[in-house]
Amino acid sequence: MRGRPSHVPISKESILMRLNKSAILFVGVVIAASMTTGPATASADVPGDVLRIVEVGTDAMGADSYANRNREFVKFQNVSDGPIDVANVLVEDNWAHAKTVKGDAHTCNTYKIVDLPDNGTTVIAKGEYVTVFNGSRLGGDRKINGSEYQLFADSDTDCGTAGQFFNNNNDTAWVTKANGDVLSSYSWDHNGGYVFKP
Repeated sequence: MRGRPSHVPISKESILMRLNKSAILFVGVVIAASMTTGPATASADVPGDVLRIVEVGTDAMGADSYANRNREFVKFQNVSDGPIDVANVLVEDNWAHAKTVKGDAHTCNTYKIVDLPDNGTTVIAKGEYVTVFNGSRLGGDRKINGSEYQLFADSDTDCGTAGQFFNNNNDTAWVTKANGDVLSSYSWDHNGGYVFKP
């Protein structure tokens, strides 16, 4: 039989050395795990009160047209005490949100955040805003005033009236995680508001 003979006693120093090595190994594993774990992301563990809808455009003046799709928009703000990763956060209406919750996500009436202009990440700082417009813009997405990301969904004209997917008189704007968990929402039940500031 190989190994240490059973009749040789183990010294206190040997036991302490083994315990110290085990403790050092454990601390190393804990530190390594903490270094590989990034900040909580909105698509994973961010609680629902850190992103807040602050403005919603629901009803473009005049007849709905391809040209005035940007009168429909949702603007939300990071109201937490630190940066938030908004990767895969969705902006939806009632119809799309119901499908997302059922696990039957649809591309219509939904905008998924996959990047931010002039950022290099999908992380927004404390106090920064993201505005998602239903239409498009020559030059694409942009950052303005140093604190607001403007994203343009270029929503499909087959999905709503000329690509405008919010109902004028009764709907909800949702900002959710990828699985439909709600981060913020704003509902309206009357016509003619055009822009609401909750």
